[in-house]
Amino acid sequence: MKKSISVITNKLFKEEIELLYGKGSHVKINNVTYSTNKKNYLIDCVLFISDLELYKESQIDGVKYIIENTWEHTGYNEYKPMLLVSVEII
Repeated sequence: MKKSISVITNKLFKEEIELLYGKGSHVKINNVTYSTNKKNYLIDCVLFISDLELYKESQIDGVKYIIENTWEHTGYNEYKPMLLVSVEII
């Protein structure tokens, strides 16, 4: 599941990611786990940004929107994923 979410995010939403965070920006999915306590999925990811000024405008909300749209393509629509996002500058 980790690989499919990574591919969908970086291929299907490549233009949106670059528009929000600069050319060459991408998302790396570290882990996708199911939380039995919350009865939900947790996605741990790293957002690699190339333009700090663009990041200041959209911050984490943009990647949250993109990951939620990616999640709809996986077929697990009854769950809304929780996100753990870290940011690195490339």
